[in-house]
Amino acid sequence: MSQTDFASELRKTRKARNESQQRFWARFGVTQSRGSRFELGNDIPSPVAILLRLYFDGVISDGDLWRARRKRMKPAKAGAAPDAGPSPRLPGGW
Repeated sequence: MSQTDFASELRKTRKARNESQQRFWARFGVTQSRGSRFELGNDIPSPVAILLRLYFDGVISDGDLWRARRKRMKPAKAGAAPDAGPSPRLPGGW
């Protein structure tokens, strides 16, 4: 699938879900303006493209994305070691 086709599918999917660009792209940690550029066919960085593929393949859900975002934004307690947690296993041996 070409970048233009992928961009078109993203836009169609977002519109079919009746979501604003801001809401749709926020779940992937992307601003509205950047998401708009992706929908117009600009290159999507690998980390965002991976998240999109996992999301649309049903490997990760809205809940997974929001929990990860909330955990990332939670301030660490003073003197506490960062909690890296287990490494996620991605399909395809990544």
